[in-house]
Parts: sequence; structure tokens; C-alpha cells
Amino acid sequence: MRHGSPALLVVFLLLVALPGPALASEGRLEAKVVGKLPTANYRAASVATGDAVFIFGGRNETDLTPAVVRYDVVTGKATVVGWGLPEPRMSACAVYDGRHAYVFGGANGGKELDTILQIELASGDIRMLDVKLPSPRIGLSAIMYGGMTYIFGGHSNGTMISAILRFDPLLGDLSTMGATLPAGLAGIGIALDERGILLFGGNTGSGGTDRVMRYDPEKDDLTVLPERLPYPVFHASAAGVNGKVLLIGGSGQLVGWEVSRATDTIIEFDPSTGRSQILMAGMPSPRERAVSASINGRVLVFGGQQGVRALDDIVAISPVKNDGDGLDGPVLRAALPVMMLCVVVTSVLTGTRRR
Repeated sequence: MRHGSPALLVVFLLLVALPGPALASEGRLEAKVVGKLPTANYRAASVATGDAVFIFGGRNETDLTPAVVRYDVVTGKATVVGWGLPEPRMSACAVYDGRHAYVFGGANGGKELDTILQIELASGDIRMLDVKLPSPRIGLSAIMYGGMTYIFGGHSNGTMISAILRFDPLLGDLSTMGATLPAGLAGIGIALDERGILLFGGNTGSGGTDRVMRYDPEKDDLTVLPERLPYPVFHASAAGVNGKVLLIGGSGQLVGWEVSRATDTIIEFDPSTGRSQILMAGMPSPRERAVSASINGRVLVFGGQQGVRALDDIVAISPVKNDGDGLDGPVLRAALPVMMLCVVVTSVLTGTRRR
């Protein structure tokens, strides 16, 4: 009985042995640059409206800005709108209630702010609300849940804040919740899940933390989850997509690093299991203090900071497209040299035995 070529058998075995993502690209992500901001920017605040992303203020290497940038989801273009903030503002946070954006705190240079801006995005009409934050603060994080805005942490003139605030946009009322963060934290990644508000990492004032927390607004209860992030991180941008949360870049302290610095990694957190992992996909370059938005099944990341450098790129994190042959292109290309080498070696050995 005549058997097939040993070389072909080796190729077949290698194909079978390739990891799951190589055979089915479902679940794999890639990050690539899809556009540019009008100018480099980091430390901005942002909101997504469905058809657009608005980016408020921020700074580059040398200057703060009051400008507002609108990214059009359909055209993929980012332009400066015809109106701006009342003054330059960085390190604020923002939410959107379906009509108005609200911008909380931040700083104008060395002056930290306690003000809350209400912005009608359709007209650009801006009103400074009478209600103010309990103290001027930067590096705070906010998100909407059940029609209310919840604001977490930040720091005020160097003092780290552990308070959780609730802002009612209908009444213009601000209150302090009974629950607090386990410690004063700034630069927390924030996202929603079915059971409440997820909080990731944060800066304690002396470095990052690897904690993952869940806040239940209905019970006013904060829980530190048992699973930790792969490494301590802060100033990372968080966005929910396809039932998972992506924690993008940030200032991290990876294994072997003596200090925190900007990373190019993407951490995926699964709310159903409470576990996180570092994805194979990475950002085109390290960055922290970027802003992001989840739009139509992908995450868009705008700008960021790498050391003293401000970034102007717009990065899309999207599912890897299947090439149609059942193999993911990048993985197949990486495996081909090994397969070809095995074919050659096996052929030579087979020929030697025959002689």
C-alpha cells in the first residue's frame, strides 16, 4: 500500500495544530489608524452621540485648548466646530444625556476647576450651571446610569479623592453618595455592565492599582472584585464592545518595569466571568490619557500622550475580517515560513532514505 507524501502530512498536522484564532478569526481584534485629529490632543473629555463623537478641550505638548472637535462617524472626518468652551480645559470628564453634554471639572493651566458646563450640541449653546463640584478637581471619571450621572474620584490640588457623586441633570442637583472608593483614586477607567458601573485601576498618588470594582447605583454599594487586572494601570481609556470591556493603553507597570509608563496594550475584561486578559492586538504606539468611544461594534480611540509627545491619530479597534479561506491572514503568513521549512526538511530526509 502506498502512503501519501510525508511532507504533505507535516503541513496537514501543522494546520491542525494552529491555535483556534488562526482557524476562525471570530473574537480576534486588530487596531489600526483610520484618521487624524486636526491637531495632536490628550487630556480631553469626550461624549458619543451615535452619529458623532465630540471631544472637548485637552492639550498638546505646549498648549491647552478650548476647542471642540466633532468626529463624524459616517465620513470618518474630525473637524473643529464653530464654537468652543468658555476657557481652555484639560483633565475634565463628560457625559451625554441625549440632548446635552455635561463637562465636569478639569483645569485651565494651573487653575483647577469646580464648574459644570451644560452644552447643547446641536446649537453649541453653553451654560455654566449654578451647582458646583464640592472642590476643584481633575482626573475624575463619570458615566450615566439610569438617567443619573455618577462621578468617581479625581484629585484636588494634590489631594486624592475617594468620594462618589451623583448629578441629576433634570434637577441640576449634585449629591455625595454614602459609598466611597477604597482609596483616593484618579484616572480610573469606567464602563457599564448589566449589574452596574465597572471601575478599572486608577492612580493612588504613589502609583497605579490593578483593582477592578463594581458600583451598584441602586444599592449605593461598591465591591472590589476578586480578580485583578494583569498589571497596575491608570489613565487608560475604557469602552464596552460586544459584551466585553476594553481597557486601552494607559500608564501601566508591566512585569519587569520599575516605574509606570505609557503602554500599547489592550486588556479585555469579561463581565460574565470577572476575568481579564491582555489581547494579542496592540495599539500602534504606547499612549495614555486618550479618549475612546464604542461605535457600531468597534472602538475608536482619539489621540493620547506618549511621554512628552502628543498624538493626533484616530485608531479603530475592530474584529479581524476573515479572508474567506478559513485562515486569518496575519496568522497564516506567520505560519507559512515554518510550514515551508518543515516541507523542505521532510522532503530531504525522505529523499535520503530512498537513496
